[in-house]
Amino acid sequence: MGCFEVIVLDTHIWIWFNMDHPKLPAGLRERAPEFAISVVSAWELILLVERGRLVTGFEPAETPVKWLERYPVRVLDLDYEAATLSRTLPFDHEDPADRFIAATAFRHKAPLVTNDARLVGLPWLMKG
Repeated sequence: MGCFEVIVLDTHIWIWFNMDHPKLPAGLRERAPEFAISVVSAWELILLVERGRLVTGFEPAETPVKWLERYPVRVLDLDYEAATLSRTLPFDHEDPADRFIAATAFRHKAPLVTNDARLVGLPWLMKG
C-alpha cells in the first residue's frame, strides 16, 4: 500500500490505535504523515464509553479529548457535502455513522482504514 497525505481511521481502528490493540494493522502508524478521524468517530466513542461497552478510564465526553492529546489526529467535520454524499453514494446498508465516516473519507479523497466488511466492499471507497 502506498503512502498517502492523510489516512482516515474508522472508529474501531481509532480505538485500536489508542488502546494498542493487537488487531491494529501492522505498520499502520508509519503509513501516513497524518491521520484523521471523522467527528462522527468521536461521537461513537462517547456512546461506547457511556454505554459501558468500552472502558477507557475517562468520562465519556473526556475520552476523545484525552485520546487526541495522546495521539493527535486531524478531526474532519461533517459538512454539507459529506452529509449529502452519505445519501447519494451507493451503500449496502443504512448505518448512518458508517455512511458519514465513509462519505467524509471520500469527500477528502483519503483512504479509509477499516475492517468493516460492509465498507471494505464499497467500490468507490479508497482502502487504507
